[in-house]
Formats: sequence, C-alpha cells, structure tokens
Amino acid sequence: MEFFSDKRFLVVFFITFFIYFIGTVSGALRFAGIKTKLITTSFSLLNVVSLISRLSNLIQTPFLGSMVDIAYKEGQLDILRLKIHFIIIASTLGCLVGIFLFTTFEKVFVKWIEVFDRKKGIVSTFVYFFYPRSFFFFIRSISKPLFYLRVDYLRRVPLVVFWSSTLIGAFWTTGVLSAIYASVIVPEFARTATILSGIVNGVATILFTIFLDPVVANITDKVYNGDESLEYLYNVMWVNLIGALLGTILAHLVFYPGAIAIANITIIFSKI
Repeated sequence: MEFFSDKRFLVVFFITFFIYFIGTVSGALRFAGIKTKLITTSFSLLNVVSLISRLSNLIQTPFLGSMVDIAYKEGQLDILRLKIHFIIIASTLGCLVGIFLFTTFEKVFVKWIEVFDRKKGIVSTFVYFFYPRSFFFFIRSISKPLFYLRVDYLRRVPLVVFWSSTLIGAFWTTGVLSAIYASVIVPEFARTATILSGIVNGVATILFTIFLDPVVANITDKVYNGDESLEYLYNVMWVNLIGALLGTILAHLVFYPGAIAIANITIIFSKI
C-alpha cells in the first residue's frame, strides 16, 4: 500500500509499537521487586519506564498531527482512517511482543534493580547497561514467557481484572486517535475536538484508578507478605495482559464511534 511510504505514518506506527511494548513489559518490574525484596524501589523505577513512554508519546504526537493535517488537506480521509487502524494494530503487536518477552525483561529488571541498589543513581545504571557485558547478559536472559498458569489459580483471579483491563486497553488506545479523527469530521472546531481526547482517556483513567490498580496492588501486597503465592500473581498478570491485548483489538470497534461521539460533543460545546 502507498501509505507505507509515508514517513510520518511509519514513525507513528513504530513509536506506538514501542509505547505498548514498554507498557506491557513494565509489569515485570512488579515481580522483579518482589524477588529482590526491593518492591518500593521497583515501583520507583516503574516511574522511569513510564517517563520513557511519555517522552515517546511526546515525540509521536507532532508526527501524528502532521499526518492528519496533510490527509485532510489532500482529502484522503478514507486513507487516514485506514492508517489509524494500522496504528491500532501496532499497539496490538507491541502488547503481543511484550507478552512473549515478559519473562526476559523480568530478568533484566531484576538486574536493573540490583545495579541501582549498588550505584544509587538512574544515570549510572543506564551507563552500566551500555557496557558490552550488559548486552551479552540480555542475550542470555532471553527465554520463553513463564506465567505458571494453573486452572485453580485462574478461577480465583477477580473477574474485574479481565474486564477492566480490556476496557482500559480499548479506551486508552483510541483516546487521542478518536479525537484527532473527530477534528477532521468537524474541521471548523478542530482544536476543541482534539482537546476532548481527555473524555475517552478519562474513562480509561477512571477504570484503572477505581477498578484495576487497587485489586492488583492488594494481591501484590499479599504475595509480598507471604499470604499468597507468587505463582498466583503471575496468573493475575496473565489475565491482565490478555485483557489489555484484547482491548487493543476491541479498539478497532471503539475508534470510529468514539470519534463521532467527540464530534457531536464538540458541536454541543460550540452552541453553548
């Protein structure tokens, strides 16, 4: 297809892949913290990973905006819509690869926490990972994903973990994309439509804050205190990751209705 020669599209595609890959493997920090008995340190390092993800998103945004502006100017809205669906596919691929490399990055994160515990500095730990021996350590760490799946554990996983992670994945994936497409549906109110991306993302944030995060955090505490087995937490994480993966697939169905909803809300605001 011709749009694969669009450099802006390719940049957005690969950065989206990277963001969702990082978001998926970052869950391994929870296990690395438990295994090193430095759980609070692992949560702090999770903020570093989140920062990398946010910086990647900042780099991506101008390319996405430029891609949409050019498509609107040239009247290629159908192609733009198709490009957005491919960008959603990039998020699915990022999650999928992240799941396959989850155990690999768990080992890497264990090493990261241990190095940080010695060096007491983020910059020095990053420098450490540029040493040749760190590259060979990563190669040796590559292994198949291991989640210790058991039927009795899976049955005990709270259902809220699955449905909330699925909905969160769907809404987070489409938040900006739906808003930016809404801006070409109602071009006269493009700025308002783009700003309203917070509506879709807000739903995901509410679901995460109220339903998903407290449940997983509580189970993590029980595992850390010895009240639950680590294998049970792996099963919880598996359900969480599968839900997030399915959410990126569900995003294809949420994207266009979300764009229409934002466009309609934009029109309502314009009449106030």
